[in-house]
Amino acid sequence: MKQLPNLISIFRTVLAIVLTLLILKNPTNQNFLMIAFWFTWFVIALDGLDGFTARYLKLNSDFGAFFDIACDRIVEIVYISLFVTLKWIPFWVLLVFLVRGILVDGIRSLAAKEGKTAFGEKSMMESKLGYFLTSSKFMRTFYGTVKAFAFAFMFFVQANHHESLLAEMILVYLMTFVCIIRGIPVLIEGKRFF
Repeated sequence: MKQLPNLISIFRTVLAIVLTLLILKNPTNQNFLMIAFWFTWFVIALDGLDGFTARYLKLNSDFGAFFDIACDRIVEIVYISLFVTLKWIPFWVLLVFLVRGILVDGIRSLAAKEGKTAFGEKSMMESKLGYFLTSSKFMRTFYGTVKAFAFAFMFFVQANHHESLLAEMILVYLMTFVCIIRGIPVLIEGKRFF
């Protein structure tokens, strides 16, 4: 029971990897793309479930918080890499997520050495704006929701719903913008850990 939140994180990560590998083998099958559309909602919902489970069962831990973020990174990079490989989105989107993820997670690892975490009571963020953008429940939920819509609707558009292409690209650019905006405060406030 103690590892349940981490097992949920592992399950959603493996599910995302398997889903993307299956799509990579058959990226034009409309039925399968619609299945991927629905399964993506499930994968993203599990991201909320692991944290809820940890809080509900009082199983919060520094490792669990780290592991959740690591699984989030893997899922987002797997999806974005698939979309770039299939030429559904531009390569620079993947670069933004990789560079931002490496820099932010590197700084967070330095903060962890001083007992600080990415979220929660021991958050490394000191400014109210920095905390709001990176750690607040609102922004974390908003960002997760935007990613869910962007990832899921990528499959929806490719399943012969091209009328939604403009909305999909707006979601991809919004997701990328929010990714950058949430990373900047970590870079600015993280200077003190060097």
